[in-house]
This record gives sequence, structure tokens and C-alpha cells, in this order.
Amino acid sequence: MFPVPIQKSRVCGLRRTASRLFFMVMTILAMPGVTGSALALSLIRDAETEELLRSYATPIFAAAGLNPRSVNIYLVNDNQINAFVAGGQNVFFTTELLIEFDTPGEIKGVLAHEVGHIAGGHLARTQDAMKGSGALAIASMVLGMGVAAMGQPDAGMGIMTGGMHVAERNYLAYSRSQESSADQAGATFLEAIGESPAGLIEVMRRFSGQDALNAPNQDPFVRSHPMSSDRISSLEDRLAQSPFRDRPDPSELTEAHLRMQGKLYGFIKPFAQTLRKFPVKDTSIKARYARAIAHYRHGDTEQSLREVDQLIAEAPDNPYYYELKGQILFENGRVREAIAPHSKAVSLKPDIPLLRVNLAQAMLSTEDSAYHKPALEALQLAMRQDPEITFGWHQLAIAYANDGQEGMAALASAERAFRSENRRDAFIHSQRAMKLLPEGSPGNFRAQDIYDMVKPKHRGDFIQ
Repeated sequence: MFPVPIQKSRVCGLRRTASRLFFMVMTILAMPGVTGSALALSLIRDAETEELLRSYATPIFAAAGLNPRSVNIYLVNDNQINAFVAGGQNVFFTTELLIEFDTPGEIKGVLAHEVGHIAGGHLARTQDAMKGSGALAIASMVLGMGVAAMGQPDAGMGIMTGGMHVAERNYLAYSRSQESSADQAGATFLEAIGESPAGLIEVMRRFSGQDALNAPNQDPFVRSHPMSSDRISSLEDRLAQSPFRDRPDPSELTEAHLRMQGKLYGFIKPFAQTLRKFPVKDTSIKARYARAIAHYRHGDTEQSLREVDQLIAEAPDNPYYYELKGQILFENGRVREAIAPHSKAVSLKPDIPLLRVNLAQAMLSTEDSAYHKPALEALQLAMRQDPEITFGWHQLAIAYANDGQEGMAALASAERAFRSENRRDAFIHSQRAMKLLPEGSPGNFRAQDIYDMVKPKHRGDFIQ
């Protein structure tokens, strides 16, 4: 599991708008010509979780008429329950949402709803609605300040407050309309692939009682997805008529879902909290997986390895148990021992790039020249398959340097800096790559592309 720092798009921030204060600020940010740095998201990469979510999502994307390869799914390391779409065809899930909902059907329901926003083109329309509401809010503020300046502060404040209230009410009414539309579209997508919309209804029922709470006391999911009893009632009518209403989740999918939850819990929650949630008497795979990870993170290497070895003995074809064992060994300085379980993981799931990056990292860390070529080949393949693994570019730079390919090492470093939004380092490394790589070669062309995208517009004008 890798942490991946990234910037959140402005649209994503708008969809999470909650309180009146945030509403006012975001409507102003949405006005033409206004710029500002996006809010930061803490993203994580985990092959097991990503593979499971992709298995949920691919049929839904296809039912919506979307190319599954064109829609990205991101994991946000956040302790609040939320899901949202942003920046075109990007779906974000918080880890807390995945931990809290125990069935594949619930996650599929949320996914189908978010895909409903994408298929309906709601993001662009939301921007327009925000601009309209923002114009009303700003006009009320200007008028109210003018009245206050004329010696009537109470009247001025009333105008500002009233205008803000109307603007917020108009936007939220529009938002509810979009949410209802996404509900119905999501239910249609689920039925098209033979799935029940019951999971989406269960998610909505969980939050239905929060409408009356003040914004600070609401879950973010409620603030970004305004609830109403009409929405739930409408979906219940759909469910009553659905031929798939009583179709259960496949048992193997439920087991994979529970394993994912245990893994996320073990990695994200504090050690003591994990052991309280999953005491030793709990012998479920979910609990044992969580405890194995918790012990590893707590420094009890031998206990974590005992737990993992037991899991492997029971499921010797599960690549992610081997991945975890390799990670435990590697991070405790047992680098050569880590190569075997990482190799096993790759052999079981050769199409998962993150697993190849893990293996290559262990190989390179031995500083054994015998591993230089296989590590380089593994990384080249992995980065072609998934160029968004920023850590993989760092490992590839090391592998190229070991192989004497200094130009390609500079290009890999430029890629890593560029994808991490480090413009200064991307500029420096792309310049070096351009000098070292043959003119007209694919690597030289890519270095020029990065250089052109990050070069400063003014002398000394670098944005880190």
C-alpha cells in the first residue's frame, strides 16, 4: 500500500460544499477568472482494493456507455464517509466509506450513483449552477454593504443574509434534482447488469436521518449528496418492480470485500483500535488479515508473519497475502527474503503493475547486479501499464542508472517529478534528459513534452 500525494480538482471541492460559509466561498471561486490552488487529497494505491473496485465498476461503466479504461477510480485516505466524481471521468472513494459498508451491493450502489453523474454530464452543469448562485450571493453582498454604508447596518445585513439564503436554497434544490437523476440512472445501470439497487437504498437509509442536523454534525456524504425521503421512496418503488431485488451478492465476492475491509482497517486505524475491533477470539479472515497488518505496523514482525503464513497456508493462491509478506520482510530489512513472496505474488497476478514495482524495489535494494536486468524489465512493463505509480518512476530511474542509461534515468526522474507536480525538478531532469537522449528518439520527444509543460513563463517563476 503506497501513499500518493495529489491535488484535488476544484470541481471535486465544489461537490463537497456544505455550510453556508463554504457555499459562499466556493461560489466565488467558481466565478470566471478566479483561480487558486486546489485542496489537497491524500490518495493511496493498493492493488487488492483497486482490483476489487474495478471488478465492481467495469460492468457498470459499460452499462452507462462509458469506456471502462477511460474512467479512473481513486482511493482517498480519509476518515469521513464520502464518494464523489471530479475532473471529468474520475470517481473517488474514501477509505472510511469502504470500511463502513459491508456488502459489495452497497459499494456498487454508490458507484452506480456516481457514474450516473458522469453519464448525465452533471459536473459541467453544477459549475453553471454554482456560477448563477454565486452571482446572486455576490450581488446581495454588494447591495447589502452599500445599504450598510448609508447608515443602515441592520438592513444591509438583512439583505446580505437573505441573498445568501436564497442562493444556497436555489443551489441545493438544483443539487437534489441532480442527485435524484443520478439515483435513477444508477438503478438503471445496476438492473442492466442483473444487479439489485437494494445496496444503494441501504446506503441512503443510513443517512436519511441526518437531513435535519446542522452541517458540522452531518456526514460529508449527506452534505455532498443532499438526501430526501422522496428519493428513497422512488428507489424503493424501482426495487419492488426489479426482477433482481432479492439477488444476493456472490459469496466469493463478499469474502473478497471483507478481506479488503480488514486490510484497510489494519493499515489505517490505530493499533489498539484494530485489536479492539478484531480481538483474538475473532477468527474470521477479515479479522486475521487486519491483525496481521496491525502487528506489522506496530513493529511485532514475528507475530505478523505468523498470521500471514497461516493465511497463506489456507489460501496459497492469494497473491495479496504474498505481497503483504514481502512488504513485512522488506520493511524490516530482510530484503533478500522479500524477493520470493513478491515473485510469487507477480506469478499469481502478472497483470497487476503495483506487484511488479514491489518486486523490482526488493531486487534493486539488494544492490546485487544479478537483479539489475530483471528489475529493469519488470519496471519498464509496470510503468507502461500504469504510469501513475509515481514511486515506480523513482525505482525505474535507479534501474536505468544501474544499467548505465543515464538519459533514461533522467527521463524517469522527470516523469516522477512531473506526476508529483514538482515543476522545478521536472524542468531540471527533462533538460538533462533532452541533452543525453538521441535527438528524434521517443525518450527525447517525451523529455521535450515534459519540458514544454513545466518551463517557467517568467524568470525565476517556479511553482513547486
